[in-house]
Amino acid sequence: MKITAVTTFHTEGMLTYGQRLIDSWQAKVDPKIKLIVYAEDCAPEVNGTNVEVLDATFVLPKLNAFKERWKNVPKANGKCPWPEKRPRDYHKEFKWDAVRFANKVYAVFDACEAEDSDWVVWVDGDTFVHSEWSHENFARLLPKESWLTYVGRGQGSQTWPECGFYGLNMNDKQCRKFLADFEEAYEDADGPNGIFQLAEWHDSYVFGDILNKHRNYNPRVLDYSAAIYVKTAKTGGGGHPLINTELGRYIDHMKGARKHDGHSKRKDLMGHRTEAYWNEI
Repeated sequence: MKITAVTTFHTEGMLTYGQRLIDSWQAKVDPKIKLIVYAEDCAPEVNGTNVEVLDATFVLPKLNAFKERWKNVPKANGKCPWPEKRPRDYHKEFKWDAVRFANKVYAVFDACEAEDSDWVVWVDGDTFVHSEWSHENFARLLPKESWLTYVGRGQGSQTWPECGFYGLNMNDKQCRKFLADFEEAYEDADGPNGIFQLAEWHDSYVFGDILNKHRNYNPRVLDYSAAIYVKTAKTGGGGHPLINTELGRYIDHMKGARKHDGHSKRKDLMGHRTEAYWNEI
């Protein structure tokens, strides 16, 4: 099984967490699993054979066109277009910042088209690989009977997925259909199936909306969080599910302010983990 991982970050991100992801990937992940970094105006250092850096400005023309098209449109840059409908959260700019989060999705679209891989896996730039990750153990998390894998918010969740890590089975026609609809939502953003028809348009919300539509008639997806209960993640995001799934055996995800700490908080763990890393933070 050929697995290709994808990430992206800008200069500040590279300095805060991105270079650390690269270094840990080179040190801990099986050399057969390549990480492609779509660098946003930055030049991370690479010393191994399983990391490739691409300049997003040159290799992602669709991303550049999307940003140019929407750069001066308030609703695409964090301004809720109907604050009267969202009096409690209209000020949370990330929910309506399509331009900011477009880097992630267009990197995924490009890798899925350009790479001849069985699986393409998105990994957030603020991830750290803390333990040895063999090809066998990585592949075990990507079962061929699933057309997509992702991190939900646990049992009973009614909110968007936690898109710090998800896998796309490129050998499955259902996955290809999902990707086509995902890309169309951005390429025709104001169209009938576009992102601006949704209640929010950050990438996790868009991903979750399209995923829900597809799994209604093809439920062969793997939710890594299916066995956990995150009491703070019933609606509106919340919780830190990724590290409490099997993925936590290998990676930490420094979401939010954790980026500046360099690790998740001990209180984020919902149970005891046996990996040495978690006993040292």
